[in-house]
Amino acid sequence: MRALVLLTVLVSFTASAQKKKALGATSLKGPPCSTAGHRQFDFWVGDWEVQTPKGTAAGENKVEKILDGCALRESWTATDGSHGASLSSYDVGASRWTQTFVDDLGMVLVLDGELRDGKMVLSGRRSGARGSSFLNRITWQKIDGDRIRQRWEQSSDDGRNWTLLFEGIYSRKKG
Repeated sequence: MRALVLLTVLVSFTASAQKKKALGATSLKGPPCSTAGHRQFDFWVGDWEVQTPKGTAAGENKVEKILDGCALRESWTATDGSHGASLSSYDVGASRWTQTFVDDLGMVLVLDGELRDGKMVLSGRRSGARGSSFLNRITWQKIDGDRIRQRWEQSSDDGRNWTLLFEGIYSRKKG
């Protein structure tokens, strides 16, 4: 029994060391997800009321850090009662952000990108009907006060022309 316990501890220690080595954690200073890259999307963290640019309510969004700051979890509720959620994380090796958004209408959107000129810009392809494909681009930008503008655009011609699908102005909830 004692040998089994020692073997279990040794296997656990070896697996943990291999995981840290694979993640490069032994060379990082501080917690694994404390780099400047991991902090780039922190401006989106919070509880938000979302309106269209004309002031019409669009929904509510909650964005929170999870997994010791290694990911952001979004919980979206639209005014029509539909819901969506995303998981966003920073890939240190690629110096890029990745987001997977899923909603209760069956949409799955996988995006990646980076902070560019003060804007978080993520893009990715999504298949449409009859074999079509659309390029999607979502941009988040801090604007006046404690607000954020989010623009979701779509292109059917590889980014030559864009159609605005959604624009939301995020205002941080009070209290």
